[in-house]
Amino acid sequence: MEFMSKLQQLHNFNSNNDDNSNINDDVEAEGLFFGSGTGAGTGAGTGLGSHGQQTKRGMDGVSSASSASEPGVPVSIVKKRAADSSSPGPESLSILDQLDQELQALQKKKQRQKKRKGGPNHHKRAYVGVAPVRGNAFDTQWVAAMSIGTPAQEFSVVFDTGSSDLWVTSMTCQSLICMTLRRFNPSRSSSFAQDGRTWLINYADDSRVSGALGIDDMSVAGIPIKKQTFGMAAVNTGPTAASGVDGIMGLGFDSNIEIGDVQTPVTTMMKQEQIDQEIVSVWLNKASNQDADLSDGGEFIFGGVDPSLYTGPITYVPVTSNKEWQVSVEQIFIGRKELQVSSSARSAIVDTGSSYILFPDYLATAFHRAIPNSQYDNKLGWLIPCALANSRTVGDLTFVFGGQRFSVPISDIVILKSGYNGYCLSAIDSWQELAGHGGQAGILLGDLFIKNQYVVYDYGKRRIGFAKKVETAPGGIGLNAKGAAGGGIGGLVRDSRSSRVQAMILSTLITTFVASLV
Repeated sequence: MEFMSKLQQLHNFNSNNDDNSNINDDVEAEGLFFGSGTGAGTGAGTGLGSHGQQTKRGMDGVSSASSASEPGVPVSIVKKRAADSSSPGPESLSILDQLDQELQALQKKKQRQKKRKGGPNHHKRAYVGVAPVRGNAFDTQWVAAMSIGTPAQEFSVVFDTGSSDLWVTSMTCQSLICMTLRRFNPSRSSSFAQDGRTWLINYADDSRVSGALGIDDMSVAGIPIKKQTFGMAAVNTGPTAASGVDGIMGLGFDSNIEIGDVQTPVTTMMKQEQIDQEIVSVWLNKASNQDADLSDGGEFIFGGVDPSLYTGPITYVPVTSNKEWQVSVEQIFIGRKELQVSSSARSAIVDTGSSYILFPDYLATAFHRAIPNSQYDNKLGWLIPCALANSRTVGDLTFVFGGQRFSVPISDIVILKSGYNGYCLSAIDSWQELAGHGGQAGILLGDLFIKNQYVVYDYGKRRIGFAKKVETAPGGIGLNAKGAAGGGIGGLVRDSRSSRVQAMILSTLITTFVASLV
């Protein structure tokens, strides 16, 4: 009777307290899930349904048999009974002691929460935020909406895992190109504060952005962020300006920040306990799989993954750099032919802020030589037969991570579907084609690779996960962000700090190539 009384106290404390969701998390974390006779959870991770709703964490490794055997009894006690079938006297005393300790621990936890949060109704919930992104007809750029200030001022930004800085164009930028962008006005935000420092970023194409640092509240993917430091660009001659994008939100590590001793918005989300897991997952939808308005460009999920957008397991590989989202490539194939990769070239940066794939010079040459009738042009770079866009005569480009194969269809490598004398530009380039980058030894995997996978950036465990992406037909998916910021999204040319000059040169190449057809 005393055992059941203690058990009922613990159950009542959990079910009747004013901060129920938090106590449930504590109970689960301690292995004290109260079974209902039907099983005790759905797995250890956080998942999203097809409409992006937040789901509850479940217990991992708890069988339905243990819950069904003694409904309402804590799982930890059921497990202990299974492990020790001795007489009920001593066991009951042990269980009573355990219940006393657990009840006292929960009561102390509750008191700490009231003291820290000002009462039972101030529970801080962790979010899983979904940020829809919009692409373009060439699959060269995906941009998202975010808001800064009070009241909110809306901006379109590139989510860039190849950099770590957050900046948007400000009202102090008076150039003609800045006049076409949405500019942050600090005087219209009641929550804004000056940081007092300035910042400057120089890009590889000799363009730059610079200005003052500010501090303000903001929202990304519907997730509130308090007092985030960010750059306000007074000078913006970077390639993003010409593409109609208002700024960049870096999703890299804090160690890669260039604009000052600040932390990234993702780090702030984690420290403010606004996301459930320290991860950002990415699903990019190809233009060929969308309706004409290109409104279903994909999603970035902050704090979780969407199981409806991938199949099979997620293969995780460790990050090998202190600054970059860089992993080791085990093998590379073009069709069945394995490309020989030197040890120095096996490092690959997985960068949402770059459009295409960059290889070291020798590897780009080996790749294109494996494609029949490809040729190199001194002005345009590598050219491949346009017929590859609708042909399976050449196999896929495949990368091996963690023993698993992740491929890019050869048809995706054809940039222009209609070219000169049957030749089109190749989306596989070499560092040599980019001014000042000929000495680069590694690989850059941009959106050409990412749009063919489901990719998970795990900050907490410093690893990247890859899974087989679920493709969709036009009109086949409706992306619904939980409170995501609105506002128009636009832009034409992809941009990244890791390979910032790439967008400019590829844009020039396309312009030159089209001009040659006239």
